[in-house]
Amino acid sequence: MSFCTDIKNELCRQEPDSRSKLYIAKGAAFAMNGGVFQTGNKKTASYLSRILTESGCASEFKTVEQNGKKRYILTLKDSCFADELPDCSGDASLGAFLRGAFLVCGFASDPSKEYQLEFFLRDSQKTAMVANMIAEHGMSARISARRSGSFLYIKDSEKIADMLTFMGAMVMSMTLINVKIYKELRNKVNRSVNFEAANLDKTIAAAQKQIDDINYIVSVKGIDCLPEELRETARLRLGSPESSLTEIGGRLDPPISRTGVFRRLRRISLIADELRRKGE
Repeated sequence: MSFCTDIKNELCRQEPDSRSKLYIAKGAAFAMNGGVFQTGNKKTASYLSRILTESGCASEFKTVEQNGKKRYILTLKDSCFADELPDCSGDASLGAFLRGAFLVCGFASDPSKEYQLEFFLRDSQKTAMVANMIAEHGMSARISARRSGSFLYIKDSEKIADMLTFMGAMVMSMTLINVKIYKELRNKVNRSVNFEAANLDKTIAAAQKQIDDINYIVSVKGIDCLPEELRETARLRLGSPESSLTEIGGRLDPPISRTGVFRRLRRISLIADELRRKGE
């Protein structure tokens, strides 16, 4: 099942009190297009059919088959039920209203791919009304349009989690938060691995350049042309290409710091560059 289906199934598992039922029914009727709701989710259609009936709004529930798949159609017998909006000034009232609307016109993307929650209300006036209701409760959703209608959407993961909790889908809200934590941890690990790999590449390239310079000096002048402290450092570098500058410094007598080793190898590189410039 999809993340969106899991949300709707969680919302349908809840048994609301009589007051909440009315708000869920009002939200569902408000979100229906022409008083009709079609879905492939039987659980959602059956749940809303019962909630509408128990709230005093008769509806017709039927099953049809389209392209080998079952579709469930819910039709309001009293379209006027959707006309009057209830007072949604309380958090519980608006949460129930939005729950009903989401079951009809809501969509949520798989959070492992992207963060987006929508209320596809089609009618621009309805969209603006719901946006204002949400804003009055300290939340926010943006309005956009498609060719087939107008919709509200939220792209911020924390705001989506808050909206799910507000509607009553606490389990799926926690699921989204866990997915976000996992993604952030994975991205952090990937960045760390990439950083370490880049540093390793730089270290290998630097060591290879140092070895090439030493070998060039040996081939044209011999290692004895180098001062004693540089000869010792050059021999250690040739003998252990994989060693870090700190490790090389610890093997010198007396030991020196990483910076000291770097300066010696830098002097060797300058000598090699001078020899190359002279064509020797």
